[in-house]
Amino acid sequence: MKKETIVLGSVAAVCVTLLVAALIVRSGGQAGGPAQAGVAPAEGASPAEGSGGAEGGATPPSGGTAAPAAPAPAASPEASPEEPSFTSEQNRREVTLFFQETTSEYLGPEKRKIFLTTSITDQAKQIVVELITGPLEKQLLPTLPPQTRLRGLYLDRAGTAFVDLSSEVADFHPGGTNEEIATIFSLVDSLVYNLPEIKRVHILVNGEERDSLKNHLDLRRDYSKDMSIVDMDRKAAQ
Repeated sequence: MKKETIVLGSVAAVCVTLLVAALIVRSGGQAGGPAQAGVAPAEGASPAEGSGGAEGGATPPSGGTAAPAAPAPAASPEASPEEPSFTSEQNRREVTLFFQETTSEYLGPEKRKIFLTTSITDQAKQIVVELITGPLEKQLLPTLPPQTRLRGLYLDRAGTAFVDLSSEVADFHPGGTNEEIATIFSLVDSLVYNLPEIKRVHILVNGEERDSLKNHLDLRRDYSKDMSIVDMDRKAAQ
């Protein structure tokens, strides 16, 4: 009886094993088969490519590898606002300088251009330098020795411009009352006429006051504009 029980148990185990094997074979055959019923592949989808395909399923064009994507254009730096050019005519202003006339004791006007800066002191310095340079017209004479140098120019709150000239303004000056008048008022009238902020002019030599320019006109005082000695109706000035 025990022997029969063992045989029946063995037969049952073999049957179970064969049944399981049959189920595995059946399910394995369907694993690589078509998709499950009722589920259609996506329209336009292609079968999976081999390992040589592009990443993401994209297929490179025939004849070589895919061309690299064009780099994005570099962002252009923000354009900085154009800074004013002091060599441009738009940044210059016209001034009137006064020199000695060749045929009279009057001062004659001559037009000149200087840089239009925001500093009145700087514009005043340019006017003095142009006076030292001398006139461009043949009918006018210089009023300052060309060896003269502008050492400094200062404007106080009361409107007095202190013009500091080098010693050459006196050392190379020809002297004489009319000549000293021409020198002083050439400076004074040119500054006050063109720059309303300047009311008076005080002339220094090497940073110090002098009793006179060349033994005639007093340099210890301030000078105001005097247009009575200026010939504004000169034909050459028009």
